Formats: sequence, structure tokens, C-alpha cells
Amino acid sequence: MKKIAGYSLLLSLTLAATGCATNTAENSSDTASDNTPDAALANTYWKLTTLEQGTVAATQDNEREAHFVLHEEEHRVAGATGCNQLMGSYTMNGEQIAFKQVATTMMACPDSQGSERAFLNALNQASGWDIDGETLTLSGENNAPLAHFEAVHLY
Repeated sequence: MKKIAGYSLLLSLTLAATGCATNTAENSSDTASDNTPDAALANTYWKLTTLEQGTVAATQDNEREAHFVLHEEEHRVAGATGCNQLMGSYTMNGEQIAFKQVATTMMACPDSQGSERAFLNALNQASGWDIDGETLTLSGENNAPLAHFEAVHLY
């Protein structure tokens, strides 16, 4: 009789523990899908995906990917336009941003993408930013989108 009571107790505890574990796993997966964390604005590699006039062409051999990184401690911006390197500074106040003294190297590159000048114009005109998951949108006057970027995790 004691043996049957022991098995019944063991079975009850096992079922209770399994039920709790399953319920916890279901709840945590629901929470994870609803709350995708946003990428950080600073210290993230932001790859240019679209400009005001449309999608950015794929990078060709020996070309740099159009991107930028905001270095938080020095308030510096660094990256590439797709051809030339870019550097400068930025200021931020909440969801407002301004790029200052943006300069580029002056390599002679075919501007087959037609986006280097548009990318620099977007940075110069940017006054706001918004991150949704892994996508950054820089906007200008009246919150009009200027450029969209994708977070690239390097490691």
C-alpha cells in the first residue's frame, strides 16, 4: 500500500512540474515575440538600405558598403558612402539629431549607385530619428523619411 501511495505521489509531482514548465515556456515565447528589443542608436553599424528616391543598389566588388556608426563617447560619426569614407560629428537631444562637419575622402569612384550624394544630403538634412526593431529611419522636415538603415551585428 505504501508503495502505491509513493508511486501516486511521484506521478502527481511529475505531472505538476511538467505542467508548470510547459506553461512557463509558452508564456516566455509569447513575451519574446511581442517585445523585440530595438537596436541601440549609438555604437551600432547602420547599413544604408533605402534613400528617399528608392532602394540602394547592392555593393559591387571593391566598393565599401554605405553605412555609419555613431561613436557615443566622442559624439563622432564614421562610415562610408559606398565609395568614400565619411567622418564628422553629431549632436543629439532625445529623438532629434544633427550631423555636423561631415567630410569625406575624395577618391575618384564611379558613382554607379547614384546614391553617394543623396546619402550625404540625407545626413545633412536629418533632424530626427526613430528605431523600430533593427531598422533606423532618419527623417527631416515634417518627419519626412530621408533614409532607412538596418542594424548589422558584427559579433
